Amino acid sequence: MTCAELGGELDSLSGIVTAQGACPEGTDVAEITMPCEEGEYALDALWVQRVRDDGSYDEAEQLTDDECITPADLAAQARREFKTMKIEAPVATMQGNPPMIVNVHYPAYTSATAQDRTVTLLGVPVVIRADPAEFTWNFDDPYSGGDTLTTTDPGRPWHEGDPTPDKSWVGHTYSRLGTPGEDAGTAVDDNGNAYRTGVAVALTTTWQGRFRVQGTSTWTDIPGTITTTSTTGPTTVTEARTRLVCDDLDGNTVC
Repeated sequence: MTCAELGGELDSLSGIVTAQGACPEGTDVAEITMPCEEGEYALDALWVQRVRDDGSYDEAEQLTDDECITPADLAAQARREFKTMKIEAPVATMQGNPPMIVNVHYPAYTSATAQDRTVTLLGVPVVIRADPAEFTWNFDDPYSGGDTLTTTDPGRPWHEGDPTPDKSWVGHTYSRLGTPGEDAGTAVDDNGNAYRTGVAVALTTTWQGRFRVQGTSTWTDIPGTITTTSTTGPTTVTEARTRLVCDDLDGNTVC
């Protein structure tokens, strides 16, 4: 800051000041803004007033000068903010009405979308963004083989009119249920059908970070990742055995 004539243009310096009220009569404090290059952002000088032992304040003291900063200057701060960012775990869905049936491919999908946080870094307003980058599904199926799936595809639900979901869809097929009486949760019902209870699917979402100065469109990547975990409610998987019967759907005996 400097002193300038009241109501006049600032065309010459009349003395640098370090505190409000330090200008002579007839002048007032005028602020000098440092010009910054394209892609740089102005950071104002830092001032402080220290508290004396008697509770009064010292004269204002300038700790830093005005300066121009770049996204590279903000990178370390942005990384710390991203690492402590509270990301809401997305909803994970294994589509299908319970109980699920063995040898049927059930689609799995998530609602994951980018999440933003606005912070101030070194006096500059910055948007921190977490983008869902990778999805690891654990289908809680130790008996069929290949009970985990890692993909960059969030999956999609089946809708009426879609083709029957197959293994090209993000999802899983339960083909075995374990041994009734030996494996936890596996038993046999009154009709002799094996079933397994308490099956819960877990989704681990990996998030990547980036940041931009608020009001600009250029994003800068942040090293490192964050993970969240989502879990579906427990369900039951059971067999659907085929049986030969003598009656058709109209009740006619055909045997």
